[in-house]
Amino acid sequence: MEFLKGVCPHCQGELQIPQDRETIICMYCGKELSVRDAVAQQEMSSRPEPVTDDTAVEALQNLLFGIENPMQYFKKALYMEFFKKYVFENAKNLAILEQAYLASEDQKALMERIAEPLVVRVEEELNKLRKHKRDEQQMDYNLAMVVYVFPALLETNNASGKAWVDVLSAVWKKHFPKTELKSATSKEINAGFRYRFCYITTAVCESRQKPDDCYELSLLRSFRDDYLLKSDEGAKMVDEYYDVAPSIVKHIGKRENADEIYEGIWQQYLSPCIRLIESGQNEECVDLYRHMVYELKDLYFH
Repeated sequence: MEFLKGVCPHCQGELQIPQDRETIICMYCGKELSVRDAVAQQEMSSRPEPVTDDTAVEALQNLLFGIENPMQYFKKALYMEFFKKYVFENAKNLAILEQAYLASEDQKALMERIAEPLVVRVEEELNKLRKHKRDEQQMDYNLAMVVYVFPALLETNNASGKAWVDVLSAVWKKHFPKTELKSATSKEINAGFRYRFCYITTAVCESRQKPDDCYELSLLRSFRDDYLLKSDEGAKMVDEYYDVAPSIVKHIGKRENADEIYEGIWQQYLSPCIRLIESGQNEECVDLYRHMVYELKDLYFH
């Protein structure tokens, strides 16, 4: 015989109920009750307590604004250790977001309500800054979301992580149309997912008002993935590049003439690299790109 789980509405006692019964006597308080009511009480008892919007908004904002200098720890040797510490320190915030999701009857609407104040606050913080500082801080926020907030949600909130990431990405895109936040777990980032972040080239293309999926970025990313990463020497070069490129972009972003610097990088290095790739001169492109990274490292890596 199969049994249903139920809870007595009168004494809250847990019951095992034969599936073919319509009414039973509670073994704890002796009252007669319907099986339907006992099963419904069990379902209500297993639901998480609702979380207020204010509590969930605060928890989500803590995930982002509690990170100081996210670029500092975005290095292969430091990332995983810092990420584990970040998750541990935000365990309560992550649990609140999971509970809010599970307790809501309209989960998408809830997440949109919670995500909106976060992105509005980001906008407000950015608007307090001058342009070159604003661009630099925007990069820090983007990075923090992608390599800390998103992985933490994906890895600790099994039921809701992907849903939270999807809604946050959409709300972020609504406020910052030129930004496309990618999602990944910390293991994917640590194992090579970070190669999606083509820092210097992306910064140059953004300065020239080119979208993330523009021809130039797509070509250079394909060159990196399909040519450079196919050899040990090329993979080592890419690895070295990703250790220095975030700092290079950050320091260029501090300059009043950042757009002028990026235009110079385009004219001197990236545009010629693209022409070399198009003509099949892959090794010549590698040499030129290597020269660009070393020169920019000397000028802007501190």
